[in-house]
Amino acid sequence: MNLIEKIVRADKCRKTRLHDEKGNRVTFPRLLGNGSRACLTGIGRVVFGLHPECPWISYDAIRCLRRHLTASSKVLEFGSGMSTIWLARHASQVQSVENYEPWHKRVSHLLEKHGIRNVNYKFAATKSEYVHPDFNGQNEYDLILVDGAFRSDCIRNSIPFLKPGGILYLDNSDKDSGPRGGDVRLAEEFALDHAKRTHSAVTYYTDFAPTQFTPNQGLMITPSAA
Repeated sequence: MNLIEKIVRADKCRKTRLHDEKGNRVTFPRLLGNGSRACLTGIGRVVFGLHPECPWISYDAIRCLRRHLTASSKVLEFGSGMSTIWLARHASQVQSVENYEPWHKRVSHLLEKHGIRNVNYKFAATKSEYVHPDFNGQNEYDLILVDGAFRSDCIRNSIPFLKPGGILYLDNSDKDSGPRGGDVRLAEEFALDHAKRTHSAVTYYTDFAPTQFTPNQGLMITPSAA
């Protein structure tokens, strides 16, 4: 890409910097409110190395999760990070799995530094360990957050453990949107099939996330009454 294209589009997967990779344009309210926050945190990350301790997903999705989670909620998270710290502060128990060992060590240090004790945090050395995490018999989750590797297998294998009334969230649901498709497209298919079978509500968020200069899409499956 030349400099002009880089300024206008950010990358080859987008129409412009205001579109996700599926071609959906961010709404003006989200651009005005969430876009400014994303830019400020993005500058903080790039210039000062600051990492907001919250999920790096849609700001509007974060607000929904904050309303949903309670002191008794149990969470299953595929792919860890600042979200793990935030989830631990908003739920009773967090089961989190990570397959990149240096990152696992870093997040483990952060959890210890903050004195967080309600996270069962696993390093998965193989794909099988990652998509079939063993968490000592815990079998119902109020939230399953998929934001790491092997997303289609993670969703397919974890859906049976989603509690009635629970939320399933697939981050970056606009990825792999080219003609060849990819794992995220299959993950979205599994999530939508679950929503259809359970008569659940489907919400897409084309939105900015903390530290991100371009919008991405997230997919949230919630009970119809939620």
